[in-house]
Amino acid sequence: MANPDRRRTGQPEVDALLDRADAAHQAVNEIVTISQAESIVSRVRVADLVAEHQALHERYEQAESELAATTAAGDPARIASGRQARDAAGAICDRVGRALRREMAGLAEAGFERTGALLAQVRTAWSSEDAAHAALAHGAGSGPTEGPRPRGGSERRRVRRPPDTDARRAVGPLVQTRCRH
Repeated sequence: MANPDRRRTGQPEVDALLDRADAAHQAVNEIVTISQAESIVSRVRVADLVAEHQALHERYEQAESELAATTAAGDPARIASGRQARDAAGAICDRVGRALRREMAGLAEAGFERTGALLAQVRTAWSSEDAAHAALAHGAGSGPTEGPRPRGGSERRRVRRPPDTDARRAVGPLVQTRCRH
């Protein structure tokens, strides 16, 4: 927050609006920083989930291959055992895979919520800045104009977009969703 002893314009109402706009922009910066950190953690977790899902699918594919080999050999006992192993691997892959995909979807939803909070704060910051700019324009010539001129309209401050908030990157590469063919 700005130093209350510093007078920017000499107009207390405008100075208060400028202080409010600065506080709103500081809140945007804080949300961006937190969002970037949470995004890094989410990306790491999604990578772990994808690897776990791929491992489940590979176990299922291995059981499927073993069943094909035992079927070619023709031993009925080994074929029955191979079917049981394949069915068990498929059931585990389906059950655990659904849980993994739900967690990935939850991480993506959290990313969307962070983006929504950021956009809401940007709107607040811009509205505060516009109000200060309008008050300064309305009261032009009624006091000293020391310090920086507030920006508004097309001169809005640029807010850096947190990296990897795109939905496709938030979810990561989806692996095959079902293990059974």
